[in-house]
Amino acid sequence: MAGRTAPASGQHGPARGGETSRAVISRAFPARPETAAIATPPAGGRGPKGRMRGRDRPGPGSARAACGALVLVLGLAGCAAPRLPALGPAPPAAAHIRAVQAIPGWSLAGRIGLRVDDRAWSGSLRWTQRGAHYRIRFVGPLGQGALDLQGGPGGVELRTSSGGRYRAATAAVLLERHLGWRLPVRALAYWVRGVPEPGRAYRLRLGPDGRIRGLTQAGWTLAIAGYRRVDRFELPARIEARRGTTRVRLAVGRWRVLPVGDGASHDLSD
Repeated sequence: MAGRTAPASGQHGPARGGETSRAVISRAFPARPETAAIATPPAGGRGPKGRMRGRDRPGPGSARAACGALVLVLGLAGCAAPRLPALGPAPPAAAHIRAVQAIPGWSLAGRIGLRVDDRAWSGSLRWTQRGAHYRIRFVGPLGQGALDLQGGPGGVELRTSSGGRYRAATAAVLLERHLGWRLPVRALAYWVRGVPEPGRAYRLRLGPDGRIRGLTQAGWTLAIAGYRRVDRFELPARIEARRGTTRVRLAVGRWRVLPVGDGASHDLSD
């Protein structure tokens, strides 16, 4: 990870006028209180730019609203989904889980969102993972604003399009501190692939075809809608994860299983 450990504020470089990191970030990512409706991207391509709908209604007395806390939502309901290719018989669930958990490197591109209570944001996502090292890039509606999250065993760094740099030991701590998100990034690295995080209790929900259609783990409930075949694996086309008033939705337009043994085990440029 680049950069030295941040001071108590968590920011590298000066902030204007004593602004908090959330205030700096919020200028690039204005939050909206209403659910955004955006189209699911077609397979193999990028979807349309997200567009926010509804009127701004910051919650009264909300500290996070005052700071412009960044919150996400992806409106998949009611959107026309691309036709997915037919799949063969489902592999046994246990064998499928073991194989997908063991994928050493992968990347995805799509549309993502998070909603907490009535606060919402939507945008595009690119996630590259090689072992324990990852890079997650968010881009706001109409291409405005960007967040770049990179992590590994040595810590996590968040960079913003306005030049902010923030560090913490884990992504969960970093996102909660600076954005107000409560996202289990380590578990999401498995959930986006439609399988449970290893080493923690879980429950599966299988569909009539024997494929995993949902799971519960660590207080979260995951629903999976559709699969795509990627090399020899079946990976989700759309997922939704919920816990309490938090909802995360993801529509994947492109999956890639990254090659191994190419001397670039930590290359996150995909």
